[in-house]
Amino acid sequence: MRTKAGEQPLQRARAVALRYLAAAARTEAQLRARLKKAELAEQADAVVEWLRQLRYLDDGAYASGRARTLVASGRLGPRVAERRLQKAGIDAGAARAAVAGALAEEAPGGEAELCRALAERRARGMPLDRLDARARGRLARFLRGRGFSGAAVATTLGGFDDRDLDEG
Repeated sequence: MRTKAGEQPLQRARAVALRYLAAAARTEAQLRARLKKAELAEQADAVVEWLRQLRYLDDGAYASGRARTLVASGRLGPRVAERRLQKAGIDAGAARAAVAGALAEEAPGGEAELCRALAERRARGMPLDRLDARARGRLARFLRGRGFSGAAVATTLGGFDDRDLDEG
């Protein structure tokens, strides 16, 4: 990136940060990584503090909003949603709390309700109790891969052979 004549590093760091945040909400960790990439890591503390004062940078709000998006309509289960938030720079406790809040909003019946909604969509209209053992095993692996707990999958699909999960 070219610097204009006389532009101070702090001004440049603020401009980079504002452009980065204009595209999408970001976490502090993501912003720091972007400033480091632009060779402006020395100004990161000052820029982060400035953005917090302006309320442009809020990891808690990011975690809540992103968690709602990730678990919406059973798109992902809580475990994968938590991992994605942690990967974005949200600490484990805050990620867990954000996902729990999103689950409470999205599905008053909890994780099993979201799991069932996704299973029914994936089964394409076929009643879940009419699936054969192979289809149930495939569906169980899919749901586990999306981050739903074994208990939620078992509640959704009824009894299925756990060995099906290990085979493939």
